[in-house]
Parts: sequence; C-alpha cells; structure tokens
Amino acid sequence: EYIGFNSAWGYWLAGILGNVATIMLLFSTLGYFFPIFKGGNNVASIVGASLLLWTLHFLILFGIREASIMNVIATIGKLVPIVLFIVVMVTAFRWDTFTHDFWGEGTISLSAILGQVKNTMLVTLWVFIGVEGAVVLSGRAKNSRDVGKATVLGLILVMSIYILISVLSMGAMTRGELSVLETPSMGHVLEHVVGPWGAVAINIGLVASLVGTLI
Repeated sequence: EYIGFNSAWGYWLAGILGNVATIMLLFSTLGYFFPIFKGGNNVASIVGASLLLWTLHFLILFGIREASIMNVIATIGKLVPIVLFIVVMVTAFRWDTFTHDFWGEGTISLSAILGQVKNTMLVTLWVFIGVEGAVVLSGRAKNSRDVGKATVLGLILVMSIYILISVLSMGAMTRGELSVLETPSMGHVLEHVVGPWGAVAINIGLVASLVGTLI
C-alpha cells in the first residue's frame, strides 16, 4: 500500500508539474500572436490559463464525445504543420550547411559527448511522454498483441519524426544560428526558409498540440 500511495502521489505531482510546463509553453507561443502573453509567465498568462483550464473542464463535463472531437481536431492541427515542416526541410536541405564545422572546434573527448547526452536526457524523455497510451487502453483491445505492436509503432514513429526534424534543421541553418533560436525553434527555422507564414503555421500547430495535451 505504501508503494502504491507513493506511486499515485508521484503521478499526481508529475501531472501537475507537466501541466504547468505545458501551459507556460502554450501562452509563450500565444505571445507570438498576442504580445500581452509574451513569456508565458506573467499575470495575463495566469488569468488566461485559469480561464482555459475551466473551459476544458466544462467541455469534458458536457460529455466524452465533445472532448474526443476536440482531441481529433488538435491531433490534425499538430500533424499538418509537422508534415509541412519535414517536406519543406527536405527540399531546402543543403549538404554544405549540414557538414559545416560538423565536429565542432577543438578535440573530441568522451566526457564531452557524455555531457551532451546528459543535457539532452530530460528533453528526450519529454518527447516520448504519452507513448504508453496504447497500454492505458489495453483493456479494450481485441488482441493483447495489438497493444505491444501499437506501443512499438508509436515509439518508432515519434523517434523518426524527432530525428527528421533535428537533422533536417541542421541542413537549413548552421549550428550557431540554431543554438540562439527562441522557443518554438521549429517556427523560426521554417520562417528562415519560407518566410513569416512558416512561423505562423508552426505556432498554430503548437497551440493545437498543447491544448490537446491538456484535454
């Protein structure tokens, strides 16, 4: 019982902190369109976040069907910009930009590589949050093997998208330029290639994705 108690409270606390991070990123993204929310951690963002959470709360109270429709819209809204980004980056990819200063400056040491891996672990973990979704609905599966297949497929799909976005971006902008981009960096990369509408498309997709996460 003690282990179960800690597990439940740990999950609850992790959920709260995750929602706080999600809401901050959401209103920071909205700051691109409405400067009053810039940063995502000011009074306007707090008021907006409260209104949004209560709106989603009442939406779910109306019924699971309405929430499911909203979730489908959010899923489509975030997939379209991602696919658009990958397609545009493939056409704009430049091999000379990608290979420029490929190994960095100075000598390469194992400790430096381990440090880079350590610094990216938290971001990598965040990327794969939700990959266990098939297990949550495993009780409704007609065949238990489908759960494992769905989990592995989801993991491979997310990993492939993440790798494509990361690698293709380095073929459009230099590492120095990428390192100073503000969040969301995907929007700035696409804006660099196609113009202002690229950032608008990515930011709209990110807003849809974050709202879907809160549902």
